[in-house]
Amino acid sequence: MNIWQDIKWQYRYGSDLIKLILINIAVFVIVNLISLPFKLFQANSPFNLVEWLSLYASPKNLLYHPWGIFTYMFLHEGFLHVLFNMLGLYWFGQIVQDMIGKPKILPIYIFGGIFGGIFYIAAYNLFPLFSNDVHIAYCIGASASVMAIVLAAATIAPDYEIGLMFIGPVKIKWIALVYVVLDVINIQNGNAGGHIAHLGGALFGFIYIRQLQRGNDLGKPFYAVIDFFSNLFKKKPKLKVEYKKEKEYASTFTNKQSTSNSSGKTDISKQERLDAILDKINRSSYDSLSKEEKDFLFKISQED
Repeated sequence: MNIWQDIKWQYRYGSDLIKLILINIAVFVIVNLISLPFKLFQANSPFNLVEWLSLYASPKNLLYHPWGIFTYMFLHEGFLHVLFNMLGLYWFGQIVQDMIGKPKILPIYIFGGIFGGIFYIAAYNLFPLFSNDVHIAYCIGASASVMAIVLAAATIAPDYEIGLMFIGPVKIKWIALVYVVLDVINIQNGNAGGHIAHLGGALFGFIYIRQLQRGNDLGKPFYAVIDFFSNLFKKKPKLKVEYKKEKEYASTFTNKQSTSNSSGKTDISKQERLDAILDKINRSSYDSLSKEEKDFLFKISQED
């Protein structure tokens, strides 16, 4: 398979971590491509995508953009903003999915972003420090979601070590602690809302793992919603009713019975092989597949 087929299968059957990174990058590219012509010609855009998808602190603005509590966590201000967020998401996300499984990444990311957004809105409407800015304040970025992943990793595997340039191996519990302390200190030094959102996301990541260790998966509502929509759009098998003459049925029954047995075995073996390959992807990654397995997946994808 060529590189584009590899990407296709990695997105379709790979981990949610890779999908989240690709979505964030895609949104960043699309938003910038849309705004580029207006900047080149110094024209006012009739529709500002960033403003439309941001999270607003003002209850009035939030009322007209309620989806912002979800969409803001996929928006980024500049290249370095998206780069560092995606690097953090990848490094710590790998640890989380290795420790508690790939399906846990998505709910931690989404709920961590929502939790951070709630912290952001609450802070701007409760603290007098922000009273003059609340009507114009808005928040974008995946940082709250990434902080949820960081704290989840640090809570589930505090002594896991990451090699840092010029420093050497450092336990991730200390990295997470530095992140949290810096956010607390920098609330008064600019981008206060962003740092508060980070802390909200971090708190959720910590709570999520603590609850998971006690047997409570806070991601269950998320899984329920995903299952609902999956079942809603799942193709239902069409039932076809045919009426045949008694003689026709008698003459063809024997042949059909023999052929159905062989074809049924073929379908079952093909399905078993597909299930085994998908399980392998879920346990490790798409890259762990052999060339033969990748070719088999591609061949299955071309079938109706």
